[in-house]
Amino acid sequence: MPREFKIYHSENVPDDIVDHVEMLLSDIFDISFRIVGVRIPRQNCWNESKHSFDAKALVSNMGRDSITYFTWIIDKPLIVNQENVYGHAEPLKGSIVTTSKLATKTLIAKEVAFHVGKVLGLKECSEDCLMRESENFERLIHKPSILCKICKIRYQRLKIRYI
Repeated sequence: MPREFKIYHSENVPDDIVDHVEMLLSDIFDISFRIVGVRIPRQNCWNESKHSFDAKALVSNMGRDSITYFTWIIDKPLIVNQENVYGHAEPLKGSIVTTSKLATKTLIAKEVAFHVGKVLGLKECSEDCLMRESENFERLIHKPSILCKICKIRYQRLKIRYI
């Protein structure tokens, strides 16, 4: 478990969104989150035919730069395996989420928190929970901004094991 989890964003993501995300993450996960600042995506990760960034490649590039335990909020569309996605996470590494199809600060924060949960070792959940996958926009809207009891217990066990 990291002592500090870093939050990056692209230059067009407003500060109030980043602040809202940081506040929700701190409330849910009870660890230190630090807004690091702007990070520009590498252009070699841009897929011209899809007009999107390759989310896996961007997360991998962060790892090559020895950056772990991070989330990155960008304003451009993301793809994974040629499919449009809200975000992508790799356990114990980092995550990236797009604001391009998410209309409110709350929706953005919930999607970032879902992916941060994956980075911290949580799995997808079938309960009415933040860790339930959002296959569509309506599911994301109705998903709660909190962990269910089972995921809270799992997360506490992960914290105890890795701190």
